[in-house]
Amino acid sequence: MLHKSKLALAITLLGTTSASLMIGNKSATAASLYQHVLLLSVDGLRESDLTDPSLQAALTNINGLKSTGITYTNASTSTPSDSFPGVLNYLTGASPKTTGVYYDDSYSRTLTAPGGTVATPKGTEVNLAENIDKNLTYLAGGAPGSGANYGVNSIDPTQLPLDCSSGTCKQVYPHDYLQTNTIFQVAANAGLYTAYSDKHPAYDIANGNSKYNATPGKLAINDLYSPEINSNVALLDKTTNKTVDPKTLPNNVNLNNYTLVDASTDPLGPNDPNLKSGTTEFKRTAKYDDLKVQAILNEINGKNSLGTTNDPVPAIFGMNFQAVSVAEKSPTGGIPTAGNPSTELTNALSHTDASIGQIVNALSTNGLLNNTLVVLTAKHGQDPRIGKGTLVKESIITNALTAAGISVNQNTSDDSSYVWLTNQSQAAQAQTVLQGLKALPLCGGTVQSNCNPGIQNVFLGNQLSGFGNPSQDSRTPDLAVQLLPGFVLAGNGAVTNGTKIAEHGGFPTTGDATNVALIVSGGLSANLRGVTNNSAVSTTQVAVTTLDALGLDPSQLVGAKIEGTKALPGIASLSVGAASVPEPSTTGGLIGFLSLFGIFSLRSRLKG
Repeated sequence: MLHKSKLALAITLLGTTSASLMIGNKSATAASLYQHVLLLSVDGLRESDLTDPSLQAALTNINGLKSTGITYTNASTSTPSDSFPGVLNYLTGASPKTTGVYYDDSYSRTLTAPGGTVATPKGTEVNLAENIDKNLTYLAGGAPGSGANYGVNSIDPTQLPLDCSSGTCKQVYPHDYLQTNTIFQVAANAGLYTAYSDKHPAYDIANGNSKYNATPGKLAINDLYSPEINSNVALLDKTTNKTVDPKTLPNNVNLNNYTLVDASTDPLGPNDPNLKSGTTEFKRTAKYDDLKVQAILNEINGKNSLGTTNDPVPAIFGMNFQAVSVAEKSPTGGIPTAGNPSTELTNALSHTDASIGQIVNALSTNGLLNNTLVVLTAKHGQDPRIGKGTLVKESIITNALTAAGISVNQNTSDDSSYVWLTNQSQAAQAQTVLQGLKALPLCGGTVQSNCNPGIQNVFLGNQLSGFGNPSQDSRTPDLAVQLLPGFVLAGNGAVTNGTKIAEHGGFPTTGDATNVALIVSGGLSANLRGVTNNSAVSTTQVAVTTLDALGLDPSQLVGAKIEGTKALPGIASLSVGAASVPEPSTTGGLIGFLSLFGIFSLRSRLKG
């Protein structure tokens, strides 16, 4: 790739200091094929969904991306396959052992609990989700006038873990909990404008650890828009100006006739019974997704996420969709055992697909499609893909350990379990205890005791790829419990009420939670359009590919450098298409000259 050292040499030899050739310049340059990279995550979207004949009618626009890009059929997300490590995979190029982030609800042996002091014993749960909002009932993560801004200012610092190692306790914001930098920091340090949207203000973590910022005190993402997905929202009928219960609406209702309101904008005020969490029904979630889609459309049109100011189109920007994931987990959603998708899932996917179509059309209308690399993937899949998961009380694991005299500091469970022990020297004993549960009959139903919660394997923390060594690393869980496909650990209430049929967070078994969709499209040369690549790849490689496409140096990405992460295969021959980045009249001669130094190939090159 063309990094600063080679570029500087070439410029010196040419006797020019043309700004149009400098890495980090916001204009189209000979040093970069693309001006923009757009990252889209459809949470829960599995590779097997893309090839399911019964879902094709809901994949029109996603199939359009496939026809103009490269589809990676064997792409894996993080281990664990949860939201935080999943998104950090493609924002940092590294796995949890390097980022230090295993879940949005995990444990640190060196940090202190919120509200603690230097004298407080170290070790605390680190829950970086809606719990750290100033007020999670509002979309902005806080009530009007509280200073909430859908981002870091929506975080309540009193709910944050503390670093008291220096003798003075300091609150640890999500971005500093991350141990590495992100692609946003590499771009920001090169002078590029960036934006990002996700589901909690806690996605401030995407800013990356502040020690890697070129400008102290300045966060990497210029425009972070992360409305709270678990806020209390309602659908407001635009015609009647009244809110409705989405469960009374048909699954295929035209959601354009409704707008999303929270307690601050609901005509009935905060006591409206229709105000419920945005994840309680997929139509609420779809309208929640629309907020972020509008933010992307605003940014494509040269505005900020809210559409209130004029700003550059971001060099790196993106969002995640939640409606598909919610519909997959819904008791009335998913894909029943017969294999025919529920109308709930089909309509959630159709709505998401239409939104992707809006985004692609906006890029095209604004003349940006050929110089924007569009990456469609997923933070995680969902297990099981077909049928209903067996919900098991997560307390079965902790109860078994407690009965054996093993104290547990933290147990984070979904379709797997991650355990941090009070006494780490008991890890091997704990492994034996949990393996003993496998000899019991499998759990099932609402009454559960002395049963096997679906355990397939029990690993010590350092036995898993992508995990650190818990005896040396303060973040790595002591144990990881792999469940049989289709088993989900849940709270007692969820088990009793059957509030979900699937979950994510596990690691490779059937691939339902880890084999995710991955498509790279936008401005590709003709020989790369509609290509299928069956190589085993990781979504960590998206981070390197993103920087490559912009002409930035991926070696500046700390986690990717540590782990030796490479760009996605099969795209090294990317070349500028006829309608892609315009070149000055002297470019042909310049590129011919640069090729003498091995900087450009005249036949094909990803970018500088």
